Amino acid sequence: MDLRHDLDPEGDTILVLRCPNTQQLVWEPKDAGNKWKRRNYTLRAKLFGSRLMSDMEPDHFDDGNTYEPSPEPIAPTIESSVSSHEVEFRLSSRHLTLASPVFKKMMSGSWKESSPSSDGQVRYELTATEWDANDFLLLMRVIHGRNIQVPLSIDLETLGRISVLVDYYQCQEVTRLAVGLWIDKVGKLPTSYGRECVIWMFVSWVFSYSEIFENMTELAMKGSEGGLGTIYLPFPPTLLTGLEQKRDHFLDEMFNTLGKVCEDLCKGHRGCNIECSSMLLGSLMKGMYRLKRYGECSAEQAKSAVYSVRLSHDSYCSHLCNLRNLFEPDIERLWCGLDVLKLDEHNGQKTKSADVPSSTLQK
Repeated sequence: MDLRHDLDPEGDTILVLRCPNTQQLVWEPKDAGNKWKRRNYTLRAKLFGSRLMSDMEPDHFDDGNTYEPSPEPIAPTIESSVSSHEVEFRLSSRHLTLASPVFKKMMSGSWKESSPSSDGQVRYELTATEWDANDFLLLMRVIHGRNIQVPLSIDLETLGRISVLVDYYQCQEVTRLAVGLWIDKVGKLPTSYGRECVIWMFVSWVFSYSEIFENMTELAMKGSEGGLGTIYLPFPPTLLTGLEQKRDHFLDEMFNTLGKVCEDLCKGHRGCNIECSSMLLGSLMKGMYRLKRYGECSAEQAKSAVYSVRLSHDSYCSHLCNLRNLFEPDIERLWCGLDVLKLDEHNGQKTKSADVPSSTLQK
């Protein structure tokens, strides 16, 4: 791209973008394997006892249905465009300060990114680093009202990077109309957790689209394996912590429910007779022992794995006792009670929630 852009040919501000095009959204989900191992070991120790745990290998109870976590999503290959050159923008301080409190502070002289110019026409010299030059140019065009040069649509990846810029410079208001148009053109929301879900979650957080935010955080809570893959997007720590706490609470309560069923079967409180309760207990213990093979998995995968446990025992006569009936009501109650995160609790001083284009919400 060009190395100089005059958004305002008579502008009094020069901004130099150094080391441009190093901003990339890289998919690297966090590893939570150790947390899973601690949780599963605690449960298995309760079910089998420490001595049995140390003496037995998982293959002893392996019936071929052992859960295997799905592979992590792979980020698309991104060709590196990192360059050592600088890109210069001639801008209007009036437009910048009206649009962004961050630029206003920069021009007050208290920020290291700004310095007064010796040029009589240029009052301010600003610097920025690493932003994608095309994305930064697009944001400057929106701020300076160069609407004919603003595209009617952009892809989700670009929208995610633009959202990082908007969040950093706190210019949600001036970009509201353009972003609403872009969101309407990007397409339908994802229906499962992954890279697109995380980008949409960040976009909806930055621009206060509460309905999208709640949909995406629900997918993340139920579908993320280990920690949330943030793609290096600057989510607030409280949001990430809230997601992990809600998911971990569900998993802990689900395993506690299974442990309680196991205890009731041992004490004879469940099952129509001792033969029935013994068979159900054996099925549950075999199913739960396979958790020793787990590394990390999502709440959805854990729930599915538990439901895949053999449900009933063969009998020469019709038999109504069913293992799933012993834990399904409690687990479904926990699943339905997995509340979504509310945008109002995490959007700080951002603008009020915006209406979402109907075409975006269609699934």
